[in-house]
Amino acid sequence: MAETLLTAVSAVGFPIVVTFYLLTSFQKSMDRLTCQLGELTHELQRLKQA
Repeated sequence: MAETLLTAVSAVGFPIVVTFYLLTSFQKSMDRLTCQLGELTHELQRLKQA
């Protein structure tokens, strides 16, 4: 029973860790994209007023 439980945790644990890592790195990318879009919007508004 303990061996089966250990195998199940091992099989499920790795995908969870990988998923958490990918979601974290994806969030960082989305934060950078949001920042860049804000800067682009600001620059376009500045050019529109000129």
